[in-house]
Amino acid sequence: MEEDKQSVVKGIKEPKKRRLISSTNHAGLSNCSPEYVRSRSSTNRRTAILDTDTAKLQKALQFKNEKNKRKVSKELFPSTKGKGELVDQQCRVLRKVLYHGQRFKDVTQFRNAIQVYAIREQFKLCIMENRSHIVSCECSDLSCDWQVTAIRDVRGKGFVITQFSPKHNCPRLDHAFHPASKWISAMFLHRWKEQPSISTTEVRNEIESMYGIKCPEWKVFCAANRAKQILGLDYDDGYAMLHQFKEEMERIDRDNIVLVETETHESREEERFKRVFVCCARTSYAFKVHCRGILAVDGWEINNPCNSVMLVAAGLDGNNGILPVAFCEVQVEDLDSWVYFLKNINSALRLENGKGLCILGDGDNGVEYAVEEFLPRAVYRQCCHRIFNEMVRRFPTAPVQHLFWSACRTTSATRFYNYMELISLGSQECHDWLKNSNWERWALFCMPHWVKCTCVTLTITEKLRTSFDHYLEMSITRRFTAIARSAAEIFERRRMVVWKWYREKVTPTVQDIIHDRCSDGRRFIVRKQTGTLLELTDGCSSCYELNMDAMSCSCGLWQISGIPCAHACKGIKYMRRKIEDYVDSMMSVQNYMSTYAPGMMQLPQEYAWKWDA
Repeated sequence: MEEDKQSVVKGIKEPKKRRLISSTNHAGLSNCSPEYVRSRSSTNRRTAILDTDTAKLQKALQFKNEKNKRKVSKELFPSTKGKGELVDQQCRVLRKVLYHGQRFKDVTQFRNAIQVYAIREQFKLCIMENRSHIVSCECSDLSCDWQVTAIRDVRGKGFVITQFSPKHNCPRLDHAFHPASKWISAMFLHRWKEQPSISTTEVRNEIESMYGIKCPEWKVFCAANRAKQILGLDYDDGYAMLHQFKEEMERIDRDNIVLVETETHESREEERFKRVFVCCARTSYAFKVHCRGILAVDGWEINNPCNSVMLVAAGLDGNNGILPVAFCEVQVEDLDSWVYFLKNINSALRLENGKGLCILGDGDNGVEYAVEEFLPRAVYRQCCHRIFNEMVRRFPTAPVQHLFWSACRTTSATRFYNYMELISLGSQECHDWLKNSNWERWALFCMPHWVKCTCVTLTITEKLRTSFDHYLEMSITRRFTAIARSAAEIFERRRMVVWKWYREKVTPTVQDIIHDRCSDGRRFIVRKQTGTLLELTDGCSSCYELNMDAMSCSCGLWQISGIPCAHACKGIKYMRRKIEDYVDSMMSVQNYMSTYAPGMMQLPQEYAWKWDA
């Protein structure tokens, strides 16, 4: 029997065997099975199979086909030897790979999975499309067919892989050690998953035994933080480090405000996190003295195990730049949370019951009542999106949506009432509901003139969330650390860019607005002039009166925005004067320079903190 078996093995030629294996592999790919995983150590496997008998060869092929049928999502690291490479006995760790139809919690989890997968597979990613609803990546090698695409589920925030080509035609990178925390966190991610409390010394020793390199402890510390963030294991550490974050904020500036409140659990005596308030001294002073008087407040839901809510407050500078003022993380967005947040803002700004403050909110969860009761001298403005959504819900068939936005954005009382009459013709019930909705709080022509702003929606906080969205996936301490460092970077970036405008009188954004309004003002004709009083007409029935000394126009836009309207631009040019001289001082380059010239001390990285708490 053994001689017959050997003769059979010798009778099979080696090229035929290789063709048999390659054809089997191509057969798996021809079926477009997304779960097909090509073995990265196929050369060693083929050599081993050629040295065995035909029965073992058939058994190996049958096992491989069964793995494809069962949609296998695990494989081993390649077995390589030598100094500076992974040792085979220490690197046989199972890991998951991507497959078609795989679901992720959100877009952030999918992006992290793709980055870790690329690092561990030793190839470079090329991002083809990166949006909130679709992410598509390819291998950077043009000859490679590897590609993955995931889209957002219509039923929620989840992401699903809809297209996946696992085949790699490109040469892989070497397995040498890369001295980067991102690389370390990806290659040793399994260690933190198996043992979240593993010390950095153990990881350093493992790196030294595998690669023969002594890695700095601070780099391993950064890799551990990144790995825990990817795995979602850093939330407990984040709450434990809040007091240390407070000390670090007060160390760089003693006027910074960080308030941490805890509560005692009923069944246990240990303290439990309740809420935290953070306000930087530089941002609060810049907003109070040099920015416009409007403060947009909103609540952001954070997708973490605690399902907490972050209350934010932001303003606008003279160049329409968003300036974050204060943040507060609470367990629930309710009246008590808003009262706590607004009271601390009032104390940080050192105001007298909100005097000189215009608060723009959406009216949810008691923010309107909190402003009325606890900041009686502040002006409250209602976000028009909230009114519009409620109007559409109540009157879905009323053809007045475009008239509503025209009415809420007009700066003239006469035009507002005209639009309201048109709404009454479309739907009398909708008109009556809008009339009883306290329209003085959302109509733009009722905006106080000292605010110098034309915002009617919460676009300020929406844009701020877009820029801070990737911070919301972090733990609470690292989230506030990233926000504080980002605020310091904003100060430094704007402090440096203002020196390019030192020859100008107004900021670039205001210059663009003036240019557009000058183009629009060409159609107006000056009909009468009495000193600094002018009367303009558009050639039809509309007339506009200008008062150059008071910097006012009958349309109301000049007084509300602080920038000359189209009629004012025409009148100023008619009088041969400079338009920049009639812009409010809030939008001047000198005021913008004073806003950011003091700078802001940046919070150190976490590994550089003085852990004395």
